Amino acid sequence: MAIDRFLLAAVTDRLIYGSETMFGSHDARILLDALPHRKKSSWRFGIAGKLPGGTTRGYAAGVGSTKIEDEQGRTFEYATDQDHWTRAGQWKLLWFRKRGMQVVEIEQAMSHFDEEGRGARIHYATDSTPTGMDIRVERNFVLLNVTLAVPGWRKWKVPG
Repeated sequence: MAIDRFLLAAVTDRLIYGSETMFGSHDARILLDALPHRKKSSWRFGIAGKLPGGTTRGYAAGVGSTKIEDEQGRTFEYATDQDHWTRAGQWKLLWFRKRGMQVVEIEQAMSHFDEEGRGARIHYATDSTPTGMDIRVERNFVLLNVTLAVPGWRKWKVPG
């Protein structure tokens, strides 16, 4: 069965942006039924960061020694489960089971790793009834000049 990415993007937009306190149960079921059921590993690891820009030194005729600094930093990102996500518009979507329940995780594709509110989770009962939606929050820790962002979740919306 082919995945209708336009439908997934539209449904996800309604779920995220439709209301501040409620989401549509019908839309949540469409999302659950349309996503491929892939096995998710119990351990996920991801890393993202920004390094300072590089410096180039050289010798220019008539000028002497020169140094050019790159003002923009270099960014990097790696995750062990990148190939498990389904891309639909601005969204990355992932279905998985957690403690007997089904969960659909939603993440904005172009979000930065330390931006709060750029991810959500919809929880479903065993009979595929949506039970709630959580929003991602970040807990940042600085360790030896490196910022560690540990994602967490807090309750956000209820089905309507």
